Amino acid sequence: MAAAKQKILFDTDIGDDIDDAWALATCIRHPELELVGVTTVWRDTELRAAQARLLLELADAADVEVAAGTRDALDRINPIARNRQADVLSAEDDERLRKGRTDAIRFLAEKAREHEGLTLIPVGPETNMARFILEFPEDFARIGRLVIMGGHTMVDREKAEYNAGADPRATKVVFGCGKPITMIGLDVTLQCRMRSSELETIRAKDTPLSRAIVRMTELWQEAHRRGDDDAPRMPVVHDPLAVLVAADPTLVRCEAEHIEIDERGRCVKTPGRPNVAVAVDVDADRVRQRLVELIG
Repeated sequence: MAAAKQKILFDTDIGDDIDDAWALATCIRHPELELVGVTTVWRDTELRAAQARLLLELADAADVEVAAGTRDALDRINPIARNRQADVLSAEDDERLRKGRTDAIRFLAEKAREHEGLTLIPVGPETNMARFILEFPEDFARIGRLVIMGGHTMVDREKAEYNAGADPRATKVVFGCGKPITMIGLDVTLQCRMRSSELETIRAKDTPLSRAIVRMTELWQEAHRRGDDDAPRMPVVHDPLAVLVAADPTLVRCEAEHIEIDERGRCVKTPGRPNVAVAVDVDADRVRQRLVELIG
C-alpha cells in the first residue's frame, strides 16, 4: 500500500520574487504532498490570490481553494502596488480570479480542524501565521509542524532576511509558537540558483503550467534587467527548497538551535532548549534536478 501523502498548506507572497511561483508548482506536482489550501500575504493579497488561482487552474488543480490574507504587518500599514508578474493575467483573468475568500486566518483555522497534524509552509512574511497563532490558538494547536522559508544565521550578514525582517513581531510570534519548526534560510537557499539550461528544459515541456511558470520568470527577469547587455537573472529557488524539504528532509542537513528573533527580525542563536531545526547544508544539485523533474 502506498504511503499517505503529507497534507500541506502553502502561505505565499507570490508575485514579488519568482520563487513563490516555482514553489507553488512544486506543491501541486510533488507526488508525496497533498496541497489542501493556499493563503496569500503582504500588500495586494487579492491580486496574489488571483495569480495562485491561475497556476492551480493551469495545473488542473482548481479544486484547491485559495484565501487572500493580511495586507499589512502587525505594526504598520503597507502601501499597495501591482507586482510585475501579475502581467501573466489577462484582464479577464484578473477580474475573474480575484473573486474568492479573503479571510485567510479563519481559513487556516478551518483547515487545521479538517486535517489534524497539517504541515504549514510559509514562504513570505510571517503575518498570516502570527495572526493564526494569536487569534485561533486552539486550532493552531492541531498543526503538526512548520517548514519556513525565512531567516539566516550567517554571522557575516548583518541584515535580516527579507521575510523575517518584513514583520519582526510576527516572526517572533511564530518562532516562539512551540511547534516543530524547520528553518530553510539563506544559509542554504543561496546555494540553489537555477541554471539557464534547466529553465529551458522546463520550457520544453510546453504544458499550460510550464508555460505560465516560464512567462512569470521572464517577467521577473525583465523587471531586474539593468541594461540590454545584461544576462537574464536566474532564480534562486528559496521557496521551492522549503517545499522539497517538507517532503524529503534528506535534501538538507539541520542543526538544532535555540533561536530568538530580535527587533529587526534577525535570527539570533541563544542558550536554551532548541526550538528550531536550522538547515545549514544542502544538496543543491539534487534540489535543482528535482525541481526540473516536477515543474511542468
